[in-house]
Amino acid sequence: MQLETVKSFILWVLVGISFVLSFALWSYRPNFEELPQNVVEESTSLGGSEKSIKELIEPDSIIFENDNTYYGFSNPADRNSLYQDMHKWSLYEFRTSSANGTPSGKYRVEVIFPEVVPMELADDLFTFNGDINMPGWGFKRLFFTFNQDTKTMNVTFLSDDGNKQAMATVNNSEKYAQLWEYLTTFEGLSKYIRTEGAEGSIYVPGNQQSISSKSIAVEKIDPKLMVDTLFTDPDIVRRNRVNENEIYFTDSARGIMRVYTNRRTVEFQNPLQSSYEQMEPAELIDKSRLNINDHQGWTDEYNLMAVNTNASNNKVRYQMYYEGYPIFGSNYSSVIEQQYRETELHQYNRPLFRLVNYLGGDEATKLISGARVIDKLSSSSSYHMDQVYDIKVGYCLTYKSDADAVMLEPAWFMDYNGSWQKIDFSNLSPQQEGGN
Repeated sequence: MQLETVKSFILWVLVGISFVLSFALWSYRPNFEELPQNVVEESTSLGGSEKSIKELIEPDSIIFENDNTYYGFSNPADRNSLYQDMHKWSLYEFRTSSANGTPSGKYRVEVIFPEVVPMELADDLFTFNGDINMPGWGFKRLFFTFNQDTKTMNVTFLSDDGNKQAMATVNNSEKYAQLWEYLTTFEGLSKYIRTEGAEGSIYVPGNQQSISSKSIAVEKIDPKLMVDTLFTDPDIVRRNRVNENEIYFTDSARGIMRVYTNRRTVEFQNPLQSSYEQMEPAELIDKSRLNINDHQGWTDEYNLMAVNTNASNNKVRYQMYYEGYPIFGSNYSSVIEQQYRETELHQYNRPLFRLVNYLGGDEATKLISGARVIDKLSSSSSYHMDQVYDIKVGYCLTYKSDADAVMLEPAWFMDYNGSWQKIDFSNLSPQQEGGN
C-alpha cells in the first residue's frame, strides 16, 4: 500500500514538472534585437569620393602685379598649394561697401575664379573671425593689397558688376612676407601679359609653353551603377540597344538614360518636371554637390566651371582637371553637368570612366606664346575680343575605346561667347569643345 502511494506521488511530481516546463517553453520570448522598421539601403557608389565646397571651387589664376607688370605660377601645383594655404588665413574686420572697380595699388595679388562665387559660400572657402552676415551678391575676383607700415593685408572681394565690395584684414606678418616675396623676387613665377576681354582683364603666360601630352589608362564605370543611382525602381528598367555605340535605359516613367559606349559617357533626362523654379546659385551648387556626393561620383579631380540660374534654367557644370590643367573633350567626356527643375534633378550628364594609370613616355609639346595668341585673336576676322571671356592652356581629351585609355594633348582654349573652344590657329575656325 505504501509502495502504491509512493508511485502515485512520483507520478504527480513528474506531471507537475511537465506542466511547468511546458508553460516556461510556451511563455519564453527570446531577446532578439529588433531591426529598424525603415531600413535604408546603402547608396550606390561609382567608386569616387565625396567633396566639400572648398575642394570644388578653386581659382584658375593667381596673378601678382608689380607696377603694371604681371606674373603667374609656372607650375599649377604651386598655385594650388598657395590657395590651399589661403583657406586657413584668419580674416578680421569684415565690412561691405560700394566700389568703383578694382582696388588701386602698385602691388596687388589677384585671385581669379572661373565662375562667379556666391558670397554665401565665402565662409566655406575662407576663415572669417566671428559670425559674418554675408551679402547676397557674388564675386569672381578677390584682391590682396599691402599695408607696408603695419605688415598687414587688405582682402577685397569685388562683386561681379564691380559696384560692391566686401573687405577684411589679414593681420599676419608671415603671410604678408610670403606674398611680398613672390611680388619682389618672382621665384617660381613666369611673366604674364594682360588683355581686355568681355568681362575685364584676361591674363595669359607671355612666353612659349612646353607641356607634355599624356596617355592615361582608364577604368570603366558600369552603366548599371547609374541605373541604380538615377531610377527609383531599378528592377523595372528596360535596356535597349539603339546601335553599336548607343544603349538606352528607361522605366517608362522616371526618365531615359542614354549610354554612349564609344566615348564612355551617359546622358540622363527626367521629363516629369515640366516647369522651372529659379534657384539661388549657392543652393544649386550645394544641392548638386550633395547629390553627387551621395553616389561618390567625384571620380577624378573636378572644379566648378559654370553656374546658370534663371527662370528657364538651373544648370551647373564641373570641369575635369589633370595636374592643375582643365581637360576639354566633346559630348560630356570631360564634364559633369546637372540641371534642376523645381529643385529636382532633371538632367545629369557625365563620363563613365575614371583616370587611373599614367602610361607615360610622351614628349613635350611646345605651344605658341600667350603674346602670339592675343595677337592672332586680336587681328582675326573670325573672332572678336569683346566676346572672349577667358583664355587658358588645357588638355584636349580623346577617348581610345580600343585601348581603354585617353590621350590628353595640350592646346590653347578660349571661352568664346560663353562656350569653351579649342583655338584652331590654322584657319581660326571655331570648333566646339567641352560639351553640348
